Amino acid sequence: MEIAEQLYKDFTDEQKAKLHEIQEIELKLLREVDRICKKHGLHYSLSGGTLLGAIRHKDFIPWDDDIDLDLKRDDFNKLISILPDELGDEFEFINYNEYGEYHCDFIPRIFYRNSKAVNSFSTDGGKNNFANDERMNRIFIELYCLHDTDTKCVKSQIFKVKMIYGLAMGHRLIPTDSSNYSFIQKMQVKVLSTAGKLMPMAKIYKMYEDCVNSVKTGDGDLYFKPSVPLPVQHRNVFPKNFFESYTEVPIRNDMAMAPAEYIKVLEYLYTNWQDLPKEKDRHPGHFELLRTEIF
Repeated sequence: MEIAEQLYKDFTDEQKAKLHEIQEIELKLLREVDRICKKHGLHYSLSGGTLLGAIRHKDFIPWDDDIDLDLKRDDFNKLISILPDELGDEFEFINYNEYGEYHCDFIPRIFYRNSKAVNSFSTDGGKNNFANDERMNRIFIELYCLHDTDTKCVKSQIFKVKMIYGLAMGHRLIPTDSSNYSFIQKMQVKVLSTAGKLMPMAKIYKMYEDCVNSVKTGDGDLYFKPSVPLPVQHRNVFPKNFFESYTEVPIRNDMAMAPAEYIKVLEYLYTNWQDLPKEKDRHPGHFELLRTEIF
């Protein structure tokens, strides 16, 4: 049996078709970023599960439904400054600090305008989302910054980011579900989010930016991705030599940029990156397939 058939065996034909359609829009978003980066001499790389899919499957991970990209700080800042003027009409860039007093992670995103989706930001299984913003109900890709850091301060930065994130949770439309948290974790979330409600989001964003930019560009021996989910932050700290050079790798019928040391990156991120996860974990993580429209 082909590997895709093993992975898709519980999918209906309609679900398979919709997942493929979403993936094609993700590739359209990727091609637009690739075009802009090449035009301006910027370097990006496939990240996380997107990189894993490209290397292990030369495609998406078969059940994956999004694309993540990494950029070093200077390239990241340049890209987000030019995206509003450079993107084609089908696309819209929204930075993480552009949702007013609502918070939806510290991650800039590019959305595909000609789509409607119920996605992982939903607070009620429908169009209402954490940021209370209709623009979020679309297909997107996420941009991650590789911040300069070093072995002396990265643990302190991770701790501070967790505290700052807790403050920002006070600015979610609906409180984060903490049913799986320990008693101590629930108390920490309650205290931090309550305090965060009393602070304007602009102040919390300033705290975050001061923390993650505390090591100057070019200094330090590590890169740190502070905007990934808190439980995996410690795995998203990489030696800088992993990103000294880049290469192109296939992803479906396209080519995209990856770190030349992509195997070392995958070994940092995943214990056994060549092995498939358990069947129960083989499912899309961002979009409700049959409630996503593309037009």
